[in-house]
Amino acid sequence: MNKTSHIISKRAFPNMRMAYALTISIIADLLDYIGAPVLGVPIIGDLFDFIVISYLYSITKSKVVLVINLAEFVPFIGDFLPVYTVSTIIWILRESGYDDSITA
Repeated sequence: MNKTSHIISKRAFPNMRMAYALTISIIADLLDYIGAPVLGVPIIGDLFDFIVISYLYSITKSKVVLVINLAEFVPFIGDFLPVYTVSTIIWILRESGYDDSITA
């Protein structure tokens, strides 16, 4: 895939990318809760988290999402918070321009 077609596909379907990333995030968070006994095992759970984080980064290309998703590796915090969904919603808001309208 050349650079021009990559830019066109990135611009042509931003809502599809957002919906896809949000769907993956929600499913991953649900699997984290439902599969807690299995995904709570350190090596299995960390492998699952690594795969999901890598996949979400390949969709979003956002370092902010990557850093937030690394909270999944923190014991107990990453297991109980919907980290993937929250990080993806933050990415969607930033991509949509809603972060510019927030004033401190």
